[in-house]
Amino acid sequence: MEDKHNRLKESGHQLAVSWALCAVCLIGHLSHIFGAKVSWVHVFHSTGFHLSLSLFTLLGPGRQLILDGVKSLFKGAPNMNTLVGLGALSSFTVSSFAALIPKLGWKAFFEEPVMLIAFVLLGRNLEQRAKIKATSDMTGLLSILPSKARLMVNGEVNNGDSVVEVPCSSLSVGDQIVVLPGDRVPADGIVRAGRSIVDESSLTGEPLPVTKISGSQVAAGSVNLNGTLTIEVRRPGGETAIGDIVRLVEEAQSREAPVQRLADNFANFIYIHQVAGHFTYGVMALSVATFMFWNLFGPRILSAGFCQGNTVSLALQLSCSVLVIACPCALGLATPTAMLVGTSLGATKGLLLRGGSVLEKFSIVNTIVFDKTGTLTIGRPVVTDVVIPGDTEHADQRSEDEVLKLAAAVESNTVHPVGKAIVEAAQAFKSPFPKVLDGTFVEEPGSGAVAIVENRKVSVGTLEWVQR
Repeated sequence: MEDKHNRLKESGHQLAVSWALCAVCLIGHLSHIFGAKVSWVHVFHSTGFHLSLSLFTLLGPGRQLILDGVKSLFKGAPNMNTLVGLGALSSFTVSSFAALIPKLGWKAFFEEPVMLIAFVLLGRNLEQRAKIKATSDMTGLLSILPSKARLMVNGEVNNGDSVVEVPCSSLSVGDQIVVLPGDRVPADGIVRAGRSIVDESSLTGEPLPVTKISGSQVAAGSVNLNGTLTIEVRRPGGETAIGDIVRLVEEAQSREAPVQRLADNFANFIYIHQVAGHFTYGVMALSVATFMFWNLFGPRILSAGFCQGNTVSLALQLSCSVLVIACPCALGLATPTAMLVGTSLGATKGLLLRGGSVLEKFSIVNTIVFDKTGTLTIGRPVVTDVVIPGDTEHADQRSEDEVLKLAAAVESNTVHPVGKAIVEAAQAFKSPFPKVLDGTFVEEPGSGAVAIVENRKVSVGTLEWVQR
């Protein structure tokens, strides 16, 4: 992340320099407006001054871009930088001949390399900012992990001195850690002692907690609700399941969608009637053809006044324009940026996308079937019915309302989602439910709870546990 920020900072410096040069170049074109009032403004319109601006742009902020394009061309793998470099260098070369050999009668247009580099660097800077924003969104998933863990130093919990708090980053495979009720699990591991219910909704999206006993696997970031667990660390730090999620999304962001591959390959080659030809070389050939066409047929098509008496200058300008506009910069920059932002936003909302190709395929989807709790359902349990067995011995001649209030009295002391649903259902009757006798409430994590209510033992939990 720090390396990305450093690259963004360097890109910002190059962008600032290039746009400062671009602004000075634009001032030169306004010199004819202010020249009558301010004589020194004419210096901004001089050919030598514009040559210096263009040369400084190519050697300064545009240097890395042009070098990369030229190297790629010589390696036989031209890219977008190749087209940008060809456009900038050809414009500068033609303009330099026009400035150094005035008798040629060519027109100099040094502003083209300056403005081309400025706009390309602006696009690259925006792309880098989008990448950093996307990475920040992803690393935010790791923020749910606790910063400290309770490490067992003697292998067992006999007293408070045997457990010390250590940074989670210092945990190693095989360490024994203690997770108290309400704490988040600091690392992936296996329960070695204790019994509890654990909220794994941050990872699975399922609202109901899961019972964990000795031998159960637990994931970092999940919340221990009511029992104390002793966990053996198996995957600490960035090796956790959450770390895997972050890596999966980062891999998805780097995996190109077909349209993104088209944008990149468009700079390398295109296929016409299944005949492959290098696009960059084709653009160069088209540029040469443009020059030859306008040099030969320009006077016949356009008036002499439009050509300013020199068809070679017009032909050179048009051929250079072909090189400048041939680069698919907008498509090449916008597509990966959109993929980055899309996959990152999806991850922050619990949706993992395996690459931009998945996003692209959504354009042809006309039916979506959800099977995840919390999509079509609210993801929160509610009481729909109270069923009393026909056996009067178990029914104890109590009504459905009374049974619900007895259960709510016990569940009012728990944090289980099902218990909360029972309490909410009982509260809907607008009448207070009985109180639990002090000191009689006992909860068995993952099974249920029991207490004395109105001088009777009331058990609320799984059927197997209640019948035990």
